[in-house]
Amino acid sequence: MSVFARLIKQKPIVPLAAALVFSMLAFGGCTRHKHIVVESGRAEDYYCSFYEDGTVEITSYTGSAEELKLPNRIGEYDVVGFGVKAFDGCVGLKRVYIPPTVTSLPSKLFNACPDLEAVYFSESVKTVGKNAVFECPSFKTVLFGGSAEEWDGVFIGTVPWTDNYEIVNSEIVFDYVLN
Repeated sequence: MSVFARLIKQKPIVPLAAALVFSMLAFGGCTRHKHIVVESGRAEDYYCSFYEDGTVEITSYTGSAEELKLPNRIGEYDVVGFGVKAFDGCVGLKRVYIPPTVTSLPSKLFNACPDLEAVYFSESVKTVGKNAVFECPSFKTVLFGGSAEEWDGVFIGTVPWTDNYEIVNSEIVFDYVLN
């Protein structure tokens, strides 16, 4: 009898766990992160997932800043990403500066932020997820640290007029230097 078959005969929760493990093994598991969460918790105005490889993902912002320069590091961990809707419903937040340690922005990163006007990110960002800026009626500017040619190399998931409408229709300021 296989290990999987033996697990199914056990308690009701075990088959579910076994099915999850089996699907992860059979289908390659998580494609987003190839590392393990060692701790989740709060660090200042951020909820975070800390990974065993020394990186951290900001999963939620709880502060009330009008202008927010996100850190490159939280403690000993390099900030490498964000959770979906990490900046959900942030009223009063007008400008956000993404650190150069981040290479991709997830779907609906800025969701329903009525006052958000501009986001800065460096040329390190190579992928912008579907509707990364969504339902942000004041949004009008992307401040990009790279050139127009580098901007052309950024993958912005778009279906005309629906996905990333706010980014695609915003002013792009190239070669923006962050002070």
